[in-house]
Amino acid sequence: MSQLADVNSVAEFEVDANKLIVAFASSDGEIVNQHFGSSLGFHVYAIDGSTATPLAAKLFAKEQRDGNDDKLKPKLAWLTGCDMVYCGSVGGTATNELIKLGAHPVIVKGGPDIEEIIAELQQDITGAMSPLLERIFKQKTGKDNSRFAEMANEEWDE
Repeated sequence: MSQLADVNSVAEFEVDANKLIVAFASSDGEIVNQHFGSSLGFHVYAIDGSTATPLAAKLFAKEQRDGNDDKLKPKLAWLTGCDMVYCGSVGGTATNELIKLGAHPVIVKGGPDIEEIIAELQQDITGAMSPLLERIFKQKTGKDNSRFAEMANEEWDE
């Protein structure tokens, strides 16, 4: 697996706020076939309604499985900046840590093709967006600015 860009975390990429940054837990870059914690690789794309640009791919060493929460740290650090992470399954600890990073874990079964998931996301972006995508885009575009605008329009009683 070649690394498209050598970064310490996905957050180092400058990506337009109108693009989703999506990671896929995959051993081959073709299908989502890995459990988050034991995933040997992640492939990251910037996706909008018409394009899907590969940003990075990273391999992780095979590690001891159960009871080794330290195995999550390098993956979580590298995935910082992702909006969504697709995987075959994900444990509670990893789910909580991903959500803290602002990355929404999405569990998919049966090893779906990454290309198919991208096509579905693109349809969702250009069509009636799911509540999850609406929330992600709201977080990405002016996280704080919208709240200040709302406050400015509120009536104040002193």
